[in-house]
Amino acid sequence: MRTISKQTSYLLLAASGAAILIFLNFYYHRLNPFHLAGKQFLGFYSLLILATLGNILLLRQQYPRLASQINVFCLLLGIARLIQGTYHHKPVGYLILLLLFPIITAFWLRAGSHPTY
Repeated sequence: MRTISKQTSYLLLAASGAAILIFLNFYYHRLNPFHLAGKQFLGFYSLLILATLGNILLLRQQYPRLASQINVFCLLLGIARLIQGTYHHKPVGYLILLLLFPIITAFWLRAGSHPTY
């Protein structure tokens, strides 16, 4: 199996983050995901989850801590938007369903980090 250098992994993260910001700017004309409407945020968050899962699959063997940090960022962004939506009495059901993916991924990453005997 070919290894990925630390610089390449950071470049991959920067490229996927830039692609998501470009998506936000071109389609919604905003760079702040907290200013998006509900359906727009769900589209953005779905794209973020896909990019996060792709990065985690590539990085989890060599850099498990970095993969966990990426997942925690995605999870915290969703939780922050969940709190914002609940505070403003907006429906958050679909967001809760989308939050299951980073939660399951966190358990999967944690289970994969322990040595098997």
